[in-house]
Amino acid sequence: MAKLTFHGGVGEIGGNKILVEADGARIWLDFGMSFGQSSLYFDDFLQPKRYNGVVDFIEMGLLPSLPDMSGLYRQDYLAHTDMAVDQNAAYDADFLSHAHADHANYIHFLRGDIPIYAPDVTKRMMAAMEETSGGGGFNEFLNLKESFKLRPSASKRGEGLTRVKGEEAKVAREFHGLANGERVAVGGIEVESVPVNHSLPGACGYLIHTPGGVIAYTGDLRFHGYEGHLSMTFMQRAAACKPVALICEGTRIDQKEGPGEKDVQETIAKVVKNTKNLVIANYPWKDIERLRSFYEVAKSTGRKLALNLKQAYLLEHLKDSDAGAPSLDNANVVIYVDRKSWGLITKTDRSEYPDYIVKQDYATWEREFLDRPNCVTCDDIHRNQGDYIIRIDFFDLTDLINIQPDEGSSYIWSKTEPFDDDAEIEQDRVEHWLKHFGLMPYEKAHVSGHASGVEINRLVKEINPKVLFPVHTEKPELFVAPSGTEIIIPEPGKEYRI
Repeated sequence: MAKLTFHGGVGEIGGNKILVEADGARIWLDFGMSFGQSSLYFDDFLQPKRYNGVVDFIEMGLLPSLPDMSGLYRQDYLAHTDMAVDQNAAYDADFLSHAHADHANYIHFLRGDIPIYAPDVTKRMMAAMEETSGGGGFNEFLNLKESFKLRPSASKRGEGLTRVKGEEAKVAREFHGLANGERVAVGGIEVESVPVNHSLPGACGYLIHTPGGVIAYTGDLRFHGYEGHLSMTFMQRAAACKPVALICEGTRIDQKEGPGEKDVQETIAKVVKNTKNLVIANYPWKDIERLRSFYEVAKSTGRKLALNLKQAYLLEHLKDSDAGAPSLDNANVVIYVDRKSWGLITKTDRSEYPDYIVKQDYATWEREFLDRPNCVTCDDIHRNQGDYIIRIDFFDLTDLINIQPDEGSSYIWSKTEPFDDDAEIEQDRVEHWLKHFGLMPYEKAHVSGHASGVEINRLVKEINPKVLFPVHTEKPELFVAPSGTEIIIPEPGKEYRI
């Protein structure tokens, strides 16, 4: 007998936090952020207070409120808010399906001694996300920084204590990178990682082998990406296990099959071939398949794909992995170094501004790229606009002032459509920028990272579980199950025995 409790991903897209208990083992599947619930109370300018630890998140339903939270959440947060703290973790592991925030970001709040398991590529991506976050927010994934801790001061002024911070506060989590198909024994069960295709590399589903049968978890998946065969293999592997339960995502359960990533590449190619000067694009920085689409077009049209420092750092982390990312040393890839702080990167007089002064404009992790021969600046892009495809996202639109795209330049929107009022306002703001620089109208080239309703119901039929739990969807009633499969639409916090 196994027990499932859904603490997120119910009646919403994202926020997956699923507790599985079987044969003495207690594991979590994902521990993600709920965008919908969070946006009801918080935004960029109204954020939970760090001194409250998990309190604000639990109060507003963003984190599970459990009878005994001392064995789940970080001891430093609990102690500072006078909550009970247990010396031992009450859970055996958390298994992450991929590195998107709605599945992974809230592991920040988990105890450091709860082991985290994820595909090796996901581990690499989360390391890059942590390092490039700037130290703000709630982005402690592979390492946590012990908060609210004091130590004896070495100050000559005689103060007795000082706050522990920076590298001194860093404590490594027990974070394991999984090989494709690897099985991990946790108590009396085994958890098997099976790769799937999604809109970022390193995604997987899980097969939880319990004495009472297999529980299959899709994570997020699609069949139309360059590596769509991975999702097909997961479906076949899960079907062969004859699972007692399937926990299945349904983001696009109400949508028909549509174009795939190769169609996106064809659209990009048409735009680039018809563009005389600069091609500007906005696509998700972690979506390596989309990056690959732009890279392939750059290569076929004799252009160079300009990646920002954050993407360069990510690709460096993914080097020698199976993520399918191009090398930073490739002839059709350049690293775009934007102007920061004093804006010194474009100053040519090094007698006035030596290199070591210029580098002070950049974070430590950024400085390793500044001396590479394939670095370019806004001045380089401006002088040779027909040579480049450059990624500029919402946060870097001011770079257009430095680049000054010439007439005959193009903009490609390669992200998901706005999904709420705030996103509509954001898109309106982007369009004001594009209109100012003569980049309207622009081209849209995007496909989802999720399977269509037809594909999801085909997957359910093929796997043929005894019980189906729809998650990560706002329309669970649209799932169709084969004869003999019971569909249970889970309720938050309710325990289900299978």
